[in-house]
Amino acid sequence: MTIHRRAGLGAAALALALPAAFAAAPSAAADTTPRVASTSVSPAVITAGGEALQTVRLTAPAPAGGLGVEVISVGFADGNYQYSTDGGHVRVPEGKTSVTFPIRLEAYEDETVVPLLARRDGATAGTSVTVRPLDWREQTVTGIDLDVPGDAKAVVAGTKVTGSVELAAPAGTGGTSVDLRVAHVSGLPGGPAPKIPRYTVVPAGSTRGTFTMEYPAVPVGGIGITDIAADLGHPPMRVAPLLVPKQYTVGVVRELRAGDRNNLGAVGLGDRWHPFGAVIELTSDTPGVTVPRKIEIPAEEAGANFPVTVDPSVPAGTKVRISATWVLSTAGTVTTEAVVAG
Repeated sequence: MTIHRRAGLGAAALALALPAAFAAAPSAAADTTPRVASTSVSPAVITAGGEALQTVRLTAPAPAGGLGVEVISVGFADGNYQYSTDGGHVRVPEGKTSVTFPIRLEAYEDETVVPLLARRDGATAGTSVTVRPLDWREQTVTGIDLDVPGDAKAVVAGTKVTGSVELAAPAGTGGTSVDLRVAHVSGLPGGPAPKIPRYTVVPAGSTRGTFTMEYPAVPVGGIGITDIAADLGHPPMRVAPLLVPKQYTVGVVRELRAGDRNNLGAVGLGDRWHPFGAVIELTSDTPGVTVPRKIEIPAEEAGANFPVTVDPSVPAGTKVRISATWVLSTAGTVTTEAVVAG
């Protein structure tokens, strides 16, 4: 088994040594200002997706209003840890000398030691937690989905939808956190960027957990496919929603290549009302590039994908122009342009 120790251990050790040295120095008068005295984690070893409790202790009771303490993971920041600690800050309640709070860490492929620091006003304390990988034969993510109708799972800008993850086995005590990530695998690099949490917790005894995905209306983006990936340190499961702007639009959402390729275009209806569905007529102005004559989008869906066929004779660098006309609608015709990749 490989054990990884996170970058920054030397820096952490130095940071921990300084407060001890200063504490040993004589003081002319007793200093009652509360400072960070120590921090600890229980249990010190967790499995991927597990929860631990971290405690931060002060040298004296916190003043009126409590005392804020910064908590960080050393080296390359663990996004789950920061998310679980509300951006890396905790507060010791007024009159108390300690605070205990739950923490979550990312799932890693190999056993990984993650150093943690607590600091305030130059005083620093540290500890570490070890994350052990799960055996994929016993527990892993088996699926991820969005509660959106249609194969394209079209989501309009400015809306939120519910997502869900499925586990192979019931989550353990305290629940199992499943890592969530935005990826650009199914669509174009730099595609639309939805907002999702760093993880979702599957409740203890259950195999299903839920989360919220939001596609912000600002900044305004084009149409595109973006993957939402879920994993427990194993190869991820993905769902690839079609993210569409508020206005009626057409676009090429995957790199165009000549030959037997899975090229893809898409139509987004935006927030236009279509209680009886929509019929969209498609045309290509480029010789050797073909699209379906029409597509039909049901009333409950906001968009659809369609295949784009590029003949092998079409050279790389060819500019492709595709138009989409919404039949019996004032939306009219929209167009898009793309270039055949080499």
